[in-house]
Amino acid sequence: MRRKLAVLGVALFSLFGLTVVPAAAAGGDFVPPGCFGERYGTLFGQGVSVNCFPGEGYGYRVIAHCANGNAFWFVVGEFVPYGFGPAVAECSGALLVPARVVAYQVDEI
Repeated sequence: MRRKLAVLGVALFSLFGLTVVPAAAAGGDFVPPGCFGERYGTLFGQGVSVNCFPGEGYGYRVIAHCANGNAFWFVVGEFVPYGFGPAVAECSGALLVPARVVAYQVDEI
């Protein structure tokens, strides 16, 4: 009986560890100097909006690292020229499993 409980405990612990580790390993937000971002809530999800001051290149876009439950994916925002508003990326989920932005990065183009 003790052996069965020990195996069940190890299985639950490893299952919980597998669901938490990828989100923790995703890291932080990667934003170049001169850019600032803000996260906001949407219906069943979360989004990120990034503004950048003029830099090298023509513009920028934001890439959101999304997660809900055990699923992980990327959402790439539209290209925005400098001076024409924020770049936006939104993670959409479902009623029982809302999505969230784990991290985001800004690519200057």
